[in-house]
Amino acid sequence: MRTFRRCLETVRRQSSECREIIVVDRFSHDGLASFARANGATVIQSEANRSRARNIGLQNASSEGVLFIDADMILPPTLVEECESGLERYDALIIPEESVGEGFWAECKAMERKNYVGDEIMEAARCFRRRVLTPLEGYTNILESGEDWDLHNRAVASGLSIGRVFSTILHDEGMLSLWSLIRKKYSYGKSFELYLQSNRDKGFKQIDPIRRIVKPSLKVFLSSPKHGAGIMIMKSLEFAAAGLGHTLGTLNS
Repeated sequence: MRTFRRCLETVRRQSSECREIIVVDRFSHDGLASFARANGATVIQSEANRSRARNIGLQNASSEGVLFIDADMILPPTLVEECESGLERYDALIIPEESVGEGFWAECKAMERKNYVGDEIMEAARCFRRRVLTPLEGYTNILESGEDWDLHNRAVASGLSIGRVFSTILHDEGMLSLWSLIRKKYSYGKSFELYLQSNRDKGFKQIDPIRRIVKPSLKVFLSSPKHGAGIMIMKSLEFAAAGLGHTLGTLNS
């Protein structure tokens, strides 16, 4: 609820008013649904995973453009306006993303993530013309991780034009702990094989340890040895956790 409240506030304070705000809620018990309705959002409750939840939102949308955001995101005030302008020229838009938070590991995550801005292998579109998603059938429902990359890859393969905006979405990591990062990557690793099955070439580039561990660690190390070493430790443990999750998920499938 802490991050969602701030997220919704930034959605409502856009320089160009959103035509509709759709929130897909997994039957939360913290007052999120009531808060969302009181602030003009349409709330749909479902036990769906993230991919299916986004598709539920898409199916209930009526606007010409759709922007998919998560509850921990902070939107710049001109984002919707920039998206409206961008969709006049492109079918889909990449929005740069960075992290903010408290504590050493949040600082490491923020510095790591900045390395991916402008990297066509790592970034994925999250704003689309609604009509172009119909033939693509939106997100792949079974994916629990890699769903953004998967949709972007299918959009490119279908010949959709991809642009980008200048504003940046911030991910509110809060007080980030190393343990929470490890658990998250372990969970993602358990289902990542489903993404690799249809995105093998690009998928292996996206999880290349040189790209994901060595390069960002060395780049940050030059300006801040402490954070460079932190990124090396953080990413190495994330990779180990994801690898364990992937192995166990494959064995259990």
